[in-house]
Amino acid sequence: MMIRFFPLRIQTRLKSDYPLLTFEQLVSTNGIRKGQTCRISLRDYLEWQNFPNIMKRENFFTQRKSVSTVSQEDPFLFDNLLDYDPLFSRCLAKWLLVNYKLNDYPYYDLNIVNIYTDLPQGIQLCKSLMTYLKSTLSNNMFQKIKYFMIPLYKCENVPSKLLDGIPGSVNLIQDYPVSPDLLQKKFLIEDPVQILMLNDVIKYTTHDLVRYSSHDDAWQQCFVDVNEIGQKKRTFESDIDYSCKLALEQLFGDQSNLVFDKELYIPTKLIEILMTIKNNIPEHRLFAVDTPQRSSPTVISILKSLLYPRKVGSSQVVEQHSDSIFSDKCSGRTHFITDFLQLKNVYNDINSSSRSCEVEDIADFVEKWISASERGARSLSNRETPQLEDIKNSSLAILHST
Repeated sequence: MMIRFFPLRIQTRLKSDYPLLTFEQLVSTNGIRKGQTCRISLRDYLEWQNFPNIMKRENFFTQRKSVSTVSQEDPFLFDNLLDYDPLFSRCLAKWLLVNYKLNDYPYYDLNIVNIYTDLPQGIQLCKSLMTYLKSTLSNNMFQKIKYFMIPLYKCENVPSKLLDGIPGSVNLIQDYPVSPDLLQKKFLIEDPVQILMLNDVIKYTTHDLVRYSSHDDAWQQCFVDVNEIGQKKRTFESDIDYSCKLALEQLFGDQSNLVFDKELYIPTKLIEILMTIKNNIPEHRLFAVDTPQRSSPTVISILKSLLYPRKVGSSQVVEQHSDSIFSDKCSGRTHFITDFLQLKNVYNDINSSSRSCEVEDIADFVEKWISASERGARSLSNRETPQLEDIKNSSLAILHST
């Protein structure tokens, strides 16, 4: 049944006196009780809806549904990174190894931290990567590799047998999630670290919905108000919370190219994670894969771009159902397709004194790191030959340190 919205009135609205609930409070109290009134930032509301679905673990031994067999009515036709394995894993292994030899060997271990939501995918990619490194390195050098898997959200009771068959030192961290205070309290590493986010993190990090109000001449953040009978409405307030304020400062610090009253989804959670990594592991390298925003410019749009300054865009939100944001029983997931060039600028600003990154299509990355012998028909198995063609047509892109 569709949820009814409150009517929006064009008048000065008194600030709601509903108690503010955070994502953590919603999780710890099992949601909103009947008859309870509350206010929730749209970011926390979406995160509360999303996290049980994105961390829902499939049976590891169950064959995952490939993209080609998904119904065309499914709005989530994102590329599956496992379709490109083991070619992709071998290229990633070379990238990690070359950067390690150039920057950290022999004084430090090769510490790899894979932040994940998709446990079966994470296990498979880890196995492919570590197996390849084992086959190419000496025993002494391979022993310097330490691989950690950290969930985006708490993921308990993961059986250790899932690591059976994976060579080397691999650790499943499951008793705490990635959060702003994660690394300060429990995972402080002084050595250099390679951070991986392999096509299952960026699209799930929740966003704030904001706008720059021409009436208030200030930024406003979107909240969800819930009344006594469970009806919901969204409202915009100039009293924005701390995390949203930090994200706005990163994205619009110079106040340039603002568009008044335009609603924008901004990647608050992802910026929070990037700042946490910078503050606690300044010596790190980032390697993130996901689906970026892409445009097909027309002649008219090109002419407009010459006449008007570029506007900072919004992440695209993809929902399974049109009313999913306001549904208490949403079984789907809300995805965000972010602007990778914007993320690149944010990352470079956060890490201005130490690290920078660039954006690269996955096809260009593989072309750069696959060897001539691997590209040859004789060295590729029957399964890997179509993988190379699929990678060339992939929509995925990589955001990685330089």
